Amino acid sequence: MKITFLVYNIFGIGGTVRTVANTANYFASMDYDVEIISVRRTRKKPTFKFHKKVKITHLFDARRGMLFGKNTPLYKKLIKRILLKIPSRYIDKTEDLYHMFNFFVDLKIISALKKINKGVLITTIPSFNILATKFVSKNVIKIGQEHKYFEGHDSSLQRKIKKYYDKLDALACLTDYDIERFRKNLKGEVDIYKIENATHLPPDNAALDSKVIMAAGRFVYQKGFDLLIPAFSRVIEKHPEWKLKIFGAGQDEPLLREKIFEEEAYNNIFLMPKTNDVIGEMIKSSVYVLSSRYEPFGMVIIEAMSVGLPCVSFACSGPKEIIRNNEDGILVEEGNIEQLSEALLKMIENENLRKEMGRNAKKNVERYTFNVIGEKWQALLKEQEQKKAKE
Repeated sequence: MKITFLVYNIFGIGGTVRTVANTANYFASMDYDVEIISVRRTRKKPTFKFHKKVKITHLFDARRGMLFGKNTPLYKKLIKRILLKIPSRYIDKTEDLYHMFNFFVDLKIISALKKINKGVLITTIPSFNILATKFVSKNVIKIGQEHKYFEGHDSSLQRKIKKYYDKLDALACLTDYDIERFRKNLKGEVDIYKIENATHLPPDNAALDSKVIMAAGRFVYQKGFDLLIPAFSRVIEKHPEWKLKIFGAGQDEPLLREKIFEEEAYNNIFLMPKTNDVIGEMIKSSVYVLSSRYEPFGMVIIEAMSVGLPCVSFACSGPKEIIRNNEDGILVEEGNIEQLSEALLKMIENENLRKEMGRNAKKNVERYTFNVIGEKWQALLKEQEQKKAKE
């Protein structure tokens, strides 16, 4: 059976890219024929390693100097330039990456979808899920992935989801809460499954003896780094030898730097460039902290736990399902800066507790390995294949 993924940019970094890479490699290792269709290509080679059986196809090469081929006729260049300037007509305007799409890319996506006539298609954002219902053959098992709960989407996208998601064969959600919300808002014609993001267990573990706390993510409002900075400033008052490293990039970087200076925490809080070696940085840390205002799942939490790094997090929907409070990490009230500070201090001041939680994290995260999640994917595919055969 062939399994095709449609993703925005498999050459980038981030939780979705890591998840697709892990899942594609798993399917390839199980002898499936796997192809990843990446809408954009931004570098020569993908950031993550892929199984030799995984084929990667890109639709638009966004690298400098790669807009046209050497022998592209002038009229084709003109047409392409015109289409590139027309805003996307098929990607919802509320999608996070809407500004990266255009009508030329729309046409490339639709063309690619129409060519898929067998096997399984896994799409990774709502607009891709919807496009699959419009342009992909009925012979193909169409699986949409959701990384948010229903109300996490803008109202305009919610209306499209209600109209088109029931035309998918299956919808894969990350949490029980997500499933509950989608079941309430859809007609019940699409099969909904809980399939969490999966990871591999690295052989190395964090020693948990450095005076470094780590966070990572896009520098945007959702990630709550503006809450983390004052929370950690209170930690510094008692433990000035500890450092906080926040890895990432984004539009809020100037605001966060200003916040650090307001707190006079510039010797202890560092905004670091986004890294391709998240696991390596986790191994060098003693605590991972997640300050998101909302987090549908939290792949970074799983990655931290995979190297025995205990986590402190606001108790939003995703982290609540992953972290076992006071066993392998600490959950605090959403948005409560004081409780976040207290939880970090508890981890800092009790090395034995920190290391016990780290050991528990390494053990408990096994439920997010492909030994478990792989079986969920296999069950989904078997059930949908049987249903498709009866049509």
